[in-house]
Amino acid sequence: MTKFELRIRSENDILISLRCAGKLMREFEFNEIERQKVLVSISELTRNVLFHSGTDGLFICEAEDTLLRITVSDRGRGIADHEQVLQGKKNENSKGLGLGLIGVKRLMDEFHINTSPGEGTTVTVIKYREPTLAERRL
Repeated sequence: MTKFELRIRSENDILISLRCAGKLMREFEFNEIERQKVLVSISELTRNVLFHSGTDGLFICEAEDTLLRITVSDRGRGIADHEQVLQGKKNENSKGLGLGLIGVKRLMDEFHINTSPGEGTTVTVIKYREPTLAERRL
């Protein structure tokens, strides 16, 4: 397994996280559609850290043959009622449309969130790689 970790403190760190994840997905032969879904999700999750948590965060990207796992965490305010947010009901503290986490959940194959008010948020998402043409022929 290949692993990359980065502190998210600025928009520049978001760009670095996107570049590193893109490089890993190319190495492990994720197709273009899979790569775009993951990059949009990473952008959303890392921007949430900067614009909603009030703290810096941690980005972890783990890749292996058939999957890419992304974990983004912070020690910020947390989400008071994340179930309502994931149902499309806007969070009263949100500055945006409140649709970012829903979009990430739809784009990725697995979505896990752990959040508590005043203790921060951790989101882990997984994208499984489609078999390559060569793998399908085996």
